[in-house]
Amino acid sequence: MARSSAQILDDDEEIDLLDFMLDACAIDSRDFLFDERVLTKENLEKNFSVLLKMVENRSFRRASYFVIGYLILITGIKVLESLRQEILNNTQFSAEEGCWVMEDDEMERKIYLKDFQEKIQAHGTKQKLHPIRLMYFNGNQNLYSDSRSQVIIGLNELIEKSNSEDINNIRHVLLQGEGLNTIPDSLYNFVNLESLSLEFNQIKYIEEEFSTLTSLKTLYLDYNEFTNFPESLTKLQSLEFLSLDNNYITTLPESIRDFISLKELYIRMNNINRIPSFLSNANFKIEYKFYNYP
Repeated sequence: MARSSAQILDDDEEIDLLDFMLDACAIDSRDFLFDERVLTKENLEKNFSVLLKMVENRSFRRASYFVIGYLILITGIKVLESLRQEILNNTQFSAEEGCWVMEDDEMERKIYLKDFQEKIQAHGTKQKLHPIRLMYFNGNQNLYSDSRSQVIIGLNELIEKSNSEDINNIRHVLLQGEGLNTIPDSLYNFVNLESLSLEFNQIKYIEEEFSTLTSLKTLYLDYNEFTNFPESLTKLQSLEFLSLDNNYITTLPESIRDFISLKELYIRMNNINRIPSFLSNANFKIEYKFYNYP
């Protein structure tokens, strides 16, 4: 039977098993959906033997290895080399040959699995990683087939192409879940960059040099470690979409009004408890959801 989605943990069996594992950790799956940070490293370590038993009981099913691998990556807990190898062995594309009807879906699945395996291989106890989530910038559903040469996925590709002849052709960069504390200097070489995703990293601030990305229109900074709103972003004159969901921002500065082209700002699931009155007449859409959601 063909999968319904190419994304990691977006298959019915994987979702069901994730619910069981979260329940074993006393985590409501709905809370996890809103904010993956509700599952801490300490919680997973405490309950890992129970989860590992679930994997062993379902060792004939690939879904269990995707789920446990996902949880290992996002929390950064220690993984035994034997389990790492089992995850790698059970998440290869060869097990899915012939399952994909559409070539575009198969291509995307290969991207997801390559990223997942590379991060499982690189995983260490002092680093939180995260599987990628492909994005369809400008609504282009064929971005990763027809326009793959315009996209960089992951640090390896960034390094490879930062000094190549293709540098001016790059429009979109995905650096999700790479364990970044700072933005790579090589990113600033891509002067025609329009869309950038730095989600699921550990970035705390944005350097002034970021303003040199004058063509940037779309920026995702969800699931990082910002405690203050990165005001240097207001210098991006072309920026139309900014998402800072699931950070630790406590207040919104008046400099937000300095955005020239911004159309949408997402600040859901931060530590903000109110929207300042000076934004009541903002000329852009603000999407927010306070952390104490019902």
